Amino acid sequence: MPTAAILNDIQSFSSLRELFGYWPFVAALLGNGYFFVTITTVLTFFLIGVCLLAKYMPHILNDLSIGTNNDLPPFGLRLWVALIFAVPVFFDAGILWFVLWWFIVLWGYLNVMERRIAFVFISMIFMSSWISHVGAGFMTYSQTGMNREMFSLDHAVGTPGDSIALASWIKGNTADAEPMNIQAVTEIKKGNRQTAVNLLSRALDLEPNNNRYYNHLGIALAGMNRDNEAVKAFQNAITLDPDNVVYHYNLSRLHQATYSLYEAEQSIQKASEIDPARVRVFLDQEESARDYSYISEHIPVMRQLARQMKPSVELTVVADAMWNSALGLFQRDKAVYISLVAFLVLFLLGHIPEEKFTKRCNRCGNLYYAGKTSESGYPMCLQCHWLETKAKKQRNSILTGKAEEIKQYRIRNAARTQKLELVLPGLGSIAANKVFKGIFRLAVFSAGLVLVVTGGRVLSSFIPTGFDITGFMRITGIIALGLLYFRSYKSPPLKYGG
Repeated sequence: MPTAAILNDIQSFSSLRELFGYWPFVAALLGNGYFFVTITTVLTFFLIGVCLLAKYMPHILNDLSIGTNNDLPPFGLRLWVALIFAVPVFFDAGILWFVLWWFIVLWGYLNVMERRIAFVFISMIFMSSWISHVGAGFMTYSQTGMNREMFSLDHAVGTPGDSIALASWIKGNTADAEPMNIQAVTEIKKGNRQTAVNLLSRALDLEPNNNRYYNHLGIALAGMNRDNEAVKAFQNAITLDPDNVVYHYNLSRLHQATYSLYEAEQSIQKASEIDPARVRVFLDQEESARDYSYISEHIPVMRQLARQMKPSVELTVVADAMWNSALGLFQRDKAVYISLVAFLVLFLLGHIPEEKFTKRCNRCGNLYYAGKTSESGYPMCLQCHWLETKAKKQRNSILTGKAEEIKQYRIRNAARTQKLELVLPGLGSIAANKVFKGIFRLAVFSAGLVLVVTGGRVLSSFIPTGFDITGFMRITGIIALGLLYFRSYKSPPLKYGG
């Protein structure tokens, strides 16, 4: 019988479509997307905090001035407020501590929608340990668990050093089956089929229901002319995954090699029923190789992703470093407790009477302590609330003077918020209580800024692909920022006098 060969079910990529089937590139792409979203989210929350500071700073200055009976000079008052908001600096805390601290200090001043943002932010802190773990998984992929060596050998681009490193890993990690499988396929290609059978037997002891291992065991046994055992191995693979065309094809090649022509025809027919185009590719490869050839399988994508996220010393170090850069001050495993304490603090702050905090009427702009809220949940002074609830015939002479006051405030507020919007898209919208519009514009601004600075790339594929779109992504970011500022100019937060 001719010596059994292995055909790898992969071709060198020459198009973008093939490149997206290349795991190091896909892993880098997923990682860059993940970091882009994460960095954009963190920056957006930070800018929301900055906008809230700018919006409510006058309120705090007013309350402190009244609380100190105007004894402090204006400069000293501003200095005290600056020190209050800069408290996290003295603890060498991460950037998100500033945002959390600002939400706590400003809690009594925030409207309903702004408070919901704070709860979303704390929920992100609740998940921050997991978020940093996933990010570290993308970042350390090629340094942990022999992932780089395994992929290189699996796709026939590895070096002898990769094979030596993998063999050493197998000796020290006897419960890790996947490296044994990759090393076994490498040994089959070298002609060391008995070594491959031993490795695959160990792998199947660890994972007895792994169909890929049975497929590779069948290939190794076929190369040793242990045909009955090879047939059984391929049949076990088919039992575990009956719709996998590779196993039916390999079984047909084994029957063909042993001149069991009827069984070979049955197996190839079954394979063709499942995926005729793929079978045609296999047959063409076999014809070019001029030999009976068997198809080995690569590590599935989800298996690669699972190994990528598997806890390790390297991953833990990187995850801790990422978490500390954003939050710091405490250990990463304290993230859940930090978020729960923050929820409790905000819950207790919510029980402080509203009249203890300065409010600005959303309708006339007057500062007040005791008032109501509009149907939209925004602050409203008692006078505006009275006008809102009274019938027109009951509004008497108060209406004329108050209506003019409301009109003048709206004119001034429209001009002020438009200037703020051009300084930072979203700032004017939040100042005008257009919270959703403000958040959207801040998110777009953050995304555009991240694209310009990073080009959308934080990670690179550990095997070079020659595929680089950072220039395109930077141009996209510049266009997004330009369109955002144009939109902010053409669509201000408030209409003039509206």
